[in-house]
Amino acid sequence: MHWLIVEDSLESRRGHWFEYLEGFCLELPKLGDQVTLLVTHRAEAFIRERLDAKPTLPESAFSKMSDGASAWKRYARIPIHAWKTFVAIRRDLKGKSAPDVIFVPTVIVHHLLGWTVLVKLKILPQRSRLLLFFPNLPIRKTNSLITIDGSPSSRLMLILLHALGSQISSGRVILGAETHEMKRAGEEAFGVPFTYFPHPVRSGSSASTTPTAAVPPSLIMACYGQARHEKGSDLLVKAIESYLERRPESLTHFTLQWMEDFIGDDGQINRLSEFLQKNFHMDIVNRFFEIGEYAKRLAYTHVLLLPYRCSSYGLRISRVAIEGMVNGIPIVATNGTTLASQASEFGAAVLCEENDKESLIAAIELAEHDYGALAVKARQRQSSARSHFSVEHFRNILLSICE
Repeated sequence: MHWLIVEDSLESRRGHWFEYLEGFCLELPKLGDQVTLLVTHRAEAFIRERLDAKPTLPESAFSKMSDGASAWKRYARIPIHAWKTFVAIRRDLKGKSAPDVIFVPTVIVHHLLGWTVLVKLKILPQRSRLLLFFPNLPIRKTNSLITIDGSPSSRLMLILLHALGSQISSGRVILGAETHEMKRAGEEAFGVPFTYFPHPVRSGSSASTTPTAAVPPSLIMACYGQARHEKGSDLLVKAIESYLERRPESLTHFTLQWMEDFIGDDGQINRLSEFLQKNFHMDIVNRFFEIGEYAKRLAYTHVLLLPYRCSSYGLRISRVAIEGMVNGIPIVATNGTTLASQASEFGAAVLCEENDKESLIAAIELAEHDYGALAVKARQRQSSARSHFSVEHFRNILLSICE
């Protein structure tokens, strides 16, 4: 099977696009498939070389979504990016053999308009299945009712998805979602079927799969990835600071990847306190990881601290949480997020309440106290997590639709 993967958001190693696409590029050939990856012309040389990616796409639309542009400029970008996408894909497909699957991992309305035109004008080969993936959707939940959020872009997305109705019904166009919660919400808000696909994660080769109750003399609790408000990074540093002030004798050490300060929802800049920066219990990582460094750090991490906010992660996945599960690492997560539901099913979870510093401190203390039992539970479920969150399982779901 030949995959054409189209991802203009993969310009740098920010976020998780690189690790995500690397998994497909490395694992699909092992299953006998061929992969062609298209990226933006602004993609780092490292990415193009590492993944043999073709720089044919326009610059990322996703990266501009929070640049503070005026409303008219943001909406003008939709047809402009759609046209650029249309031109790039038409040019790339011309004169080449048809791929079996065209996979677009990050779809926002800018892409959807372009792909809808490509489908409707029959530019795409008839034999190719188009898999459009939606990491997030413009929807609103009021009590038990889920609807589109009412923005112009959400209304345009509704129109476009209904325009693709016959192709979606026939299975030629497949709408993908990475959580069951997102699938259900998307179907209720837009009235078209979505398909759940797991978010594939390659497990670290050094991670043990043997259940053990051995508790090390000191624990490493960590939060990896760029610090952001939606990830509860501001709450986490406050909780850790209070924890260390109350328990200076603790043997637990904390690792935080904090590459830059960020603005919270109150408009204030969140910075690391001098207390945390100088505390010997802290390891502050202020840079991107080197190749292989992340896997090595996961191998020595005992607990992942992920107090993500429900407003951002009530429907979408956290790749870091899945990486924890496939590596047998217990997770502290916020009640009501997909992290909590997935970790409860495929790992070992300690839950805290949203925006509650004392609840998060209590969860950290519980994870420290009950680490032995949590580690055993996480390792017992590790095999199931690895199987579920794999490229092979993703591929099998797709094949079952294509039959």
